[in-house]
Amino acid sequence: MKKIFLWFIFLSIVFFISTQISKEFHSKVLYITQGIKIGFLNLNNNISNILERHFNQAQQIKELSAEVAQKKTIEHAYLALEDEYKKLLANLQAPIEASQNNAYLVRTISYVKMNDYKKIWLEFKNHKNYKENFIFGLVGENQVAGIAILDNNRLMGYLNGDEKCSYSVIIGEKKIPGIAKYDLNKGFVVDYIPLFAKIEVGEKIYTSGYDSIFYPDIYVGEVASIQERQGHQIATIKNEISQTSQFYWIIDVAQKMPIDLIEDENTATNTATNE
Repeated sequence: MKKIFLWFIFLSIVFFISTQISKEFHSKVLYITQGIKIGFLNLNNNISNILERHFNQAQQIKELSAEVAQKKTIEHAYLALEDEYKKLLANLQAPIEASQNNAYLVRTISYVKMNDYKKIWLEFKNHKNYKENFIFGLVGENQVAGIAILDNNRLMGYLNGDEKCSYSVIIGEKKIPGIAKYDLNKGFVVDYIPLFAKIEVGEKIYTSGYDSIFYPDIYVGEVASIQERQGHQIATIKNEISQTSQFYWIIDVAQKMPIDLIEDENTATNTATNE
């Protein structure tokens, strides 16, 4: 009986001890697993934050790149507008001295052909008030740039040196007459200068006002060289307008000059040249 009692006490002690050990071990295991879970959660949050920051930075970089591109576009547009404004202001500050003549400020649209820099399309909103083939004088910064002709309700500019650009001029203080036009061999010239007239290199050339295209005394250029031909003289023109302008003045004088007259003058010029 005594042995049974001792075994009972022994087993009770063993059970108690094992229970305590099991509780302590279980708590330690729970503590460790909880720490691992917290570590994984923190790691997951850190990775999520890193990825979120990365994608946010990528989005910010994309947005900033778009803003930079937009600002560059605006800057280029501003510079182009500023250049256009300066050229417009230059034309407005050098107004043509037209009395009883109509003058319109027009904008250059484009070249008629990309390989021909002497023909341009001009923006002209009053074309309905004029008949087909009406001829205007074309002026840029108080200097003759050429002529402009209505073609199918569109205004085409023929700049100095084009084969269809022709108008009456005078040379020097003696006002020696001639025709500013295109020459196949010499380019922009004054042709049909009287043989007896004495002209010199450097003399100024102005419009005569006798062709119903320009009013008198608009500057054209200077005499660069002189050559005698059969029955007349020809002078090459030093033209100070070297590039196409964004804006021009077009002149409408009282009378009208048909396009056939210009073509007849060119035909006569070519005939004289061939002779």
